[in-house]
Amino acid sequence: MKHLVAHILILSILSFQFSELLIFLSFKINQDYIAKNLCAEKNVEGSTCKGCCQLKKKLDEQEQQKEALPPVQTGKIDITFNTPEQNPRINYYPGQSLLPIYGVEEYTFSFLFRIFHPPRIE
Repeated sequence: MKHLVAHILILSILSFQFSELLIFLSFKINQDYIAKNLCAEKNVEGSTCKGCCQLKKKLDEQEQQKEALPPVQTGKIDITFNTPEQNPRINYYPGQSLLPIYGVEEYTFSFLFRIFHPPRIE
């Protein structure tokens, strides 16, 4: 079921991207029917249209639909970080450490040298 939904979504996205190609293919497949029944110049003797007027109309409609979509934003976005000079709430003096280190000598690593004993199950 997931694969079916995934394929349907992929086809729908690709069909929008290649809509002009799909319109042209459907025109070529149905060109005889379009030329006989839908063409604006079907009653004109010696006409070389053969349904191309309908193809042009469909392509123009598709172009108008694509123009109606909102534009894609491709511009760069500036990201600024708060540095101590820009943020007035931080009291920073040149030569002062940004991260104060408290009680470094209080750390102990004696736990690394103990032997691990798993808990007893009684």
